[in-house]
Amino acid sequence: MRRVLAVFLLLILPIVGAEPVGAHAEIRESDPARDGVAPTGTDEITMTFLAFDAEGPVTVDVHGPDGAHIETGDIEVSARDSVVTVPVEPLEEGVHSVEWSVLADDGDGRTSGSFTFTVEPKAGTGPGIWLIWAVAIAIPAFVFLRPGGRKKKA
Repeated sequence: MRRVLAVFLLLILPIVGAEPVGAHAEIRESDPARDGVAPTGTDEITMTFLAFDAEGPVTVDVHGPDGAHIETGDIEVSARDSVVTVPVEPLEEGVHSVEWSVLADDGDGRTSGSFTFTVEPKAGTGPGIWLIWAVAIAIPAFVFLRPGGRKKKA
């Protein structure tokens, strides 16, 4: 019985004696995703935060591949769903970076971070698909519509 009590105390004491851990604001998800790929033309960055004060100051800097700021308007903060939206110039190909800073909801000060993502052309754009369609139509047209292409058998 003593052994059972000793084991119980060893297991429960670390839990009971634990101090609460201060929560710092952090990104739960973002669009474009951290280290993800976004299509060209994307015109906003959204970040969903955990443990941040939506009434506090929020700063977000978005840099294009050349390092220039590409934000185009005011940051929108939705306190209801903890989403921060930043309008940006339509994104061009290359690696982009986002630097953010928000106030933690536990009063523990500002938390900041950064992430990058890559912008690539949208799938299905460019000459590739049109070239395939042109060839697919041109070959049968050439075979059947050329002079003498459909000779009648005698």
